[in-house]
Amino acid sequence: MTKQSGRILAAVLAGLLLTGCSLFKGADQNDPDPVDPNAGTGIEEPAGSVDPVTPPEGDPADAVDPSGTAEETPTEGQPDASANDPGALTTPELPTPVVPDPGTSNPSEGTEAGDGLHVTDIRLDKYIVAVEVGKSDMPLVTMLPSTALDVGEIWTSDDTAVASVSTWGKITGISPGECRVTVRSTDNPDVKAVVEVMVVESTDVIHVKQISLDKYETTIHVGLMDMPWVTMYPTNAKDKGEIWTSDDTAVATVDQYGRITGVGPGTCTVTVRSKDNQDVTAKITVHVKIGEDAKEPTYIDGTLIVNRTYGLPRTYNPGVSAEAKAALDELIAGASEDGLEFWVESGFRSYDQQLSLYNTYVGREGKDAADRYSARPGHSEHQSGLAFDLNSFDDNFDQTPEGKWLAAHAWEYGFTLRYPKDKEDITGFMYEPWHVRYIGKTLAQKLHDSGQVLEEYFDITSVYAD
Repeated sequence: MTKQSGRILAAVLAGLLLTGCSLFKGADQNDPDPVDPNAGTGIEEPAGSVDPVTPPEGDPADAVDPSGTAEETPTEGQPDASANDPGALTTPELPTPVVPDPGTSNPSEGTEAGDGLHVTDIRLDKYIVAVEVGKSDMPLVTMLPSTALDVGEIWTSDDTAVASVSTWGKITGISPGECRVTVRSTDNPDVKAVVEVMVVESTDVIHVKQISLDKYETTIHVGLMDMPWVTMYPTNAKDKGEIWTSDDTAVATVDQYGRITGVGPGTCTVTVRSKDNQDVTAKITVHVKIGEDAKEPTYIDGTLIVNRTYGLPRTYNPGVSAEAKAALDELIAGASEDGLEFWVESGFRSYDQQLSLYNTYVGREGKDAADRYSARPGHSEHQSGLAFDLNSFDDNFDQTPEGKWLAAHAWEYGFTLRYPKDKEDITGFMYEPWHVRYIGKTLAQKLHDSGQVLEEYFDITSVYAD
């Protein structure tokens, strides 16, 4: 090994050791629970909801309140809304801190930006922390770029009489008051991020100081929904209940959980307000458009195309295709001869059934997540009558004997596994080992032999217009 190689190897090993320190630093037993993606949303997780990777089953979402104004009602087991009167306890009057923009952490201008080896930015999972005297909290740190060799941290408090901070970022309350805790990069000390710290007595109520959303603008079609995710800071505020309002219910309404529904074309503003501190708000601009339903189905070389780009008219309602059903019966019989059993978990769905289902998923996961596994109405292959979901909505279905058999033999009966692994950017939808689409034996064999999906074979896109 040359001296130059030795120096490079030493630098890489140093970076890995520092990265390991960052990865393995853990929270003290007094630290709060890890950040919950539902924390601060004011949403009670509906019964039966599942991980977004697997489309959840269940009844359609509750009807939307047409008034456009809804106040969240705390329910048993709902973590965000307090069952106690927040005014029952006294709270010291602390000035509202100036919260740094979460996307800004004073990137250095003097480093070799772009070489990927030096830290140029620091991101935190929280920029406001409230702790009781004697208790601790610890923001999670991300150094950017991820390829930086030295991701070491330097932590300081500007008032150790109020709060101290350890070398790994654990902030501990010392006495009531406010201070700022700063984390800097050891690689580049000009790069920093600041946490506003409030220390309170154990008998004090922690009030909401800020609301952030995962989006501040959205575009939806009439009849469809979206739901921004809400985070209230400090994350351990006592009452994180939400009050939602729309300034124009003729354009969009919003229910008590923040589910926004398009009513008519136009633009309006939807506001979420802290129930605990109604001076704290966040706003989202909502653009509502009239969706353009397809006038006719699209066929390419005799094959019906249904994806994000090519939709079906609302009036297209053929039911289950007799030819596809006969082929499926043959497939089930063939599997039975091999000692395996298949059944239909979901078959034909009309436009309106898909509309209800899609809005249910949006109400649970938000539009961006739902769009990955649920087609918008008019864009579902189930409406074609040619698609079937078999046995299980489980990503691990492909590891079962039935899943393996289906992957190996579906094409022999004229079916294709429509949404294969690692092709979401092409098909527009997540991996679904249970979803088969009938296309006939000739085309099915061509796709099987080439490893292509319909979009690749016909050289077409699968992208929503908006």
